[in-house]
Amino acid sequence: MGNTKKKDRPGTRILDALAISRDFSILMLSLAVVSLGFGILSPIMPKFAEQNLNMDAAQLGTTYSLFALSFALGMIPAGYLADRLGRKPLIIAGTLTFALTTYALVLISTSWQFAILRVLEGLGAALVTPAAFALTIDLVPENKRGVAMGAEGTAQLLGGFGGPALGGILAGQVGFYYPFYIAAGLAAVCAGVVFFIREPKVHMADEKSSILAMFGAWKRNFQQNKALAAVTTRGFVMGIVQALWNLGLIYYWYDRLGMSETEVGIAISIELLAMLLATLPFGAMSDKHGRRPFILIGGALMVGGLLLNVWATEVWHVFVLAAIGGFGGAMSNPSVGAMLADVMLRAERGRVMGAYQMIQGFGNIIGFFALGYIYVVVSPEAPIILCSMALAVATLIIAIFVHETRVTTSGRSATIAKAKEPTVESVYGDGAADDISQE
Repeated sequence: MGNTKKKDRPGTRILDALAISRDFSILMLSLAVVSLGFGILSPIMPKFAEQNLNMDAAQLGTTYSLFALSFALGMIPAGYLADRLGRKPLIIAGTLTFALTTYALVLISTSWQFAILRVLEGLGAALVTPAAFALTIDLVPENKRGVAMGAEGTAQLLGGFGGPALGGILAGQVGFYYPFYIAAGLAAVCAGVVFFIREPKVHMADEKSSILAMFGAWKRNFQQNKALAAVTTRGFVMGIVQALWNLGLIYYWYDRLGMSETEVGIAISIELLAMLLATLPFGAMSDKHGRRPFILIGGALMVGGLLLNVWATEVWHVFVLAAIGGFGGAMSNPSVGAMLADVMLRAERGRVMGAYQMIQGFGNIIGFFALGYIYVVVSPEAPIILCSMALAVATLIIAIFVHETRVTTSGRSATIAKAKEPTVESVYGDGAADDISQE
C-alpha cells in the first residue's frame, strides 16, 4: 500500500517520465536550455528598446505584436513541415534562428531592424513549437503521455525560472549586452544537443494542415459541447493578459517604481518559481477534486495579483504580487488544459487544440498592439486595470456557463461524462470520421 502511494506522487511520476529514454531526457534538457535563453532577455528588452532604439511603449507593443503575428501564422506551415521533414530539423532550425536573431540585436540601431528581427524570431518559435510537441509524443509510450507532457512543462518552467533573474543580474552588474550573448549561445547549444536525439520513424499522413480544417474541427466540437466556447474565450483573454505580463507590467515597474533590471528579473523569477512549485500538485488535485474550483480560485488570485500592482509602492510589494499571480496561474492553468481535453472529441483533439492556440495567439497580437498605446495615451495604470477586468470577466464566464467537466471522487458526474466518452461517429453518425479526415 505504501509503495503504491509513493509511486503515485507527482515527483516520482516526473522522475519516471525522465527515465523513459535517453532521447526524451535530451529533449527535456534542450527545452530547459532554450527556455533559459528566452527568460534571460525578458527583463531587459523594454529598456533595450527605449535606450538603444528610442522606442516608447506604443512602438514596442506594435513590434511585439509582429512577433505574435508571425508566430501565430507560422504555426500552420510549421506543423505541416514537422510532419513532412521530421521533428528534429525544425527544432534545430528554429533554435538556430533564435540564436542568430538574438545575437543580431546587439548590432542594430533602428526600430525597423528590431521589427524585422522580431518577425524572424516569431517564425523560429513557430518552427519549434509543434515539432517539440510532436517529438515529445513520438518518444514516449502511450501510457506515459500525460506524465511526459507534465515533464515538458516543468522543464520549460525550470529554464524560464532562472532566466529573468540571471538576465537582470548580468545586465545590471556585468554589462547590458551580456544577456544577449548568453541567450544566443544557449540557443546554439540547444540546437547542438537536439542533433543527438534519435528521432523515431513516424508515418506521415497525406492530409495537409489548414486553418479551415482546425476551425472546422473546433466548430464540430462546440456543437457537441458548448463549454468549449467559454474555455476558448478565456484563452483569448489570457492571450491579451499575457501581453501585459510580458510588456506592460515590466514598463510599469521601471517607470512608476524605478525598479532596476536586477529587481525586475527577480520579480519575474519569483512568479515563475511559484508556478514551478505548484503546477504539478494542482494538476493532480484537479483530477481528484475537479477542474472548475481551481480555475475560479486561480483566476481570482491572478486578478488580485495583477490589479494590486496599481497600488504597489515598494519593490517587495511587487515580489509578493508576482508570487500571488504565479500561484494563481499554477492553480488554474493545468485545470484549463484538462478541461479543454474533457470537452473535446478524442479523434479531433489535435486540431481543436491548434485552433485554440491560434485564437490565444491572436489575443497576444491584440494585447501587444493595444496595450502599448493605452499605456502612452491614457496612463501606465490603464492597461493593468483593463486587463484585470477582462480576466475577471473571463473567469466569470467559466463560473456561469461551464459546469464541472470531470467526475470527482465524491461521485458527482461531469457534464460530458456518462459511462463512455463520445466518439466522432457517435456524435455525427456513420461516415462522419471519414468526412473529417478528408476535410
